[in-house]
Amino acid sequence: MKKRTLFWIKVAVAVVLLGLMYRTIRMEAIISAFRSAEYSLVIAAFLLMPLNIWLTEYKWRYLVRLIYPGITFNESLGSLLGGYALGIVTPGRIGEYGRGFFIKHNTLNLVGLTIIDKFYNIGCTVAFGLPALITLPWIFKLGTFDIIEMDVFISKTHLFISIIILVLILGLLLLYLALDPRPIRSLIYSLQITFPRRNRIAQLAHGLDYFNAPQARFTLLLTLAHYIVFLVQYYLLISSFAQLDIFTSIRGAAAILFAKTALPIAIADLGVDQLVSVQFFGQFGASPEAAFNASILMFAMNVLIPALIGVLFISRLQIDKRKKEV
Repeated sequence: MKKRTLFWIKVAVAVVLLGLMYRTIRMEAIISAFRSAEYSLVIAAFLLMPLNIWLTEYKWRYLVRLIYPGITFNESLGSLLGGYALGIVTPGRIGEYGRGFFIKHNTLNLVGLTIIDKFYNIGCTVAFGLPALITLPWIFKLGTFDIIEMDVFISKTHLFISIIILVLILGLLLLYLALDPRPIRSLIYSLQITFPRRNRIAQLAHGLDYFNAPQARFTLLLTLAHYIVFLVQYYLLISSFAQLDIFTSIRGAAAILFAKTALPIAIADLGVDQLVSVQFFGQFGASPEAAFNASILMFAMNVLIPALIGVLFISRLQIDKRKKEV
């Protein structure tokens, strides 16, 4: 009952946020922006969707092969898209950890590999998105150089420098852990002793036994490639509705990806993504409808469409289970 209540709360949050967007942006303005869009850029962003899915699938298949060398492309792709379908109805897309249900192997082992996959995705989002967030234009509104406010300006400048240093330390720490998984593996096995269900923890961490520095470096490269394609997609989409330079667009996109990852309060991040996009790109002069349209198209290309395809794999899984019961 609690899980169901939490689910509907997340749905309500998404509806409320989209409702706020509707009150802020007139539907006529959204439609007008679509009509005047640069469709060639929208098509270019759409054509990057298969590359995005392939990079994600290839990384997932690479990780699964560490414990299940016989996995096929169809199994890997099916589990990935099935995970998308489960993720779209959960906040923060946590349902994607259910990828293992679509592969005939130990489910807990596969959940552990999904955690590794997500760690690299989140680490990359934080490492690039947090610096982008703290360098948005509103951050630099620290006050004027009036003599009366000079002490306030200096104190806020010191705070900003401290934040920069902390971000730099966090980025270096994430890079170290991404390149060398041994500290995390040692920590998990040390904590395993304190947990009552040690066997399940061991199954979750099983993938780490085969995940060493070479595998970590290659996984990091695949994650960076996927992240870059994602940023390019966002750049193409916002550029189809607004006149922003590439550096500004990518900086705004990185900040948006970080913010929605840090705020998993709505189903599939719907509403949060659009609200943050309007606020952040608005700092650079983009109209609300331009930012909203770019965000909703990103959602459609990278979440909605893959999830709808993934529904077919969920249906196939249910059919297979019924055949076994018969």
